[in-house]
Amino acid sequence: MKRRSLAAVLGWVAVACATTATTTWAIALLGQGLSRQVVSPMSHAEITQALAAATAAGETGGPPSPSEGAGGVSRAFTTPGGSVVGTCVTGQASLLAWSPAQGYATDDVSEGPGPYASLEFESENDKITVRITCVRGTPTMTLKEDGDRD
Repeated sequence: MKRRSLAAVLGWVAVACATTATTTWAIALLGQGLSRQVVSPMSHAEITQALAAATAAGETGGPPSPSEGAGGVSRAFTTPGGSVVGTCVTGQASLLAWSPAQGYATDDVSEGPGPYASLEFESENDKITVRITCVRGTPTMTLKEDGDRD
């Protein structure tokens, strides 16, 4: 009788270990498809470019000046929902980087290139739609704010 109980306990432990391993593997496999990188990392050149544009805007009080790199004209924008860096290359708008403000998340990202690039910054109460277009080769931002969403 003692051997039978020992065999039952060992069998139960083996099944529990196999179930745990299989479940962990399945969750890891499913998680790869469910999650995606929302914010793309910026290169050193992009960070320098965005900081220079943001600093220029803060010192002059005016809009940030566009900067031209090998990839075209880029410009950093700040909204209540977060920051966006847009670029124009051969008249096509693209998003280089974006970072939601605290309390906001990013949704519906259309990185471009195309006639426009866009994204939404969403919080519990607000939705801010950012759209980047190219006007005479320079990134230009338009905002649409929807407050008190329920």
